Amino acid sequence: MSERRYASFFTVLAIIGALFVLSWLTLEADFPAFQYSAEYSRRLVPADQFGDIATLVSRYLWEHRALDLTGQAFVIVAAVVCCLALLKQTEARG
Repeated sequence: MSERRYASFFTVLAIIGALFVLSWLTLEADFPAFQYSAEYSRRLVPADQFGDIATLVSRYLWEHRALDLTGQAFVIVAAVVCCLALLKQTEARG
């Protein structure tokens, strides 16, 4: 019984040590997030041809936030219903 107690203690100690090391690395190491993004400036769909459509659509969605949230809620409910339909038990025909 005492071996299990020590095993769980050492597991917690190892997790805390790993979190400490990883947090120390994130604070000490310099991570240039967007330093190399200029090399990958290609876009699949060029936005210049469409003018201000992207900004107008995003402004419309931000001004009418209920539409966006209603759409998200519908997608989540539809996904739940589909998952439940997949898990539904079928009756044996005989």
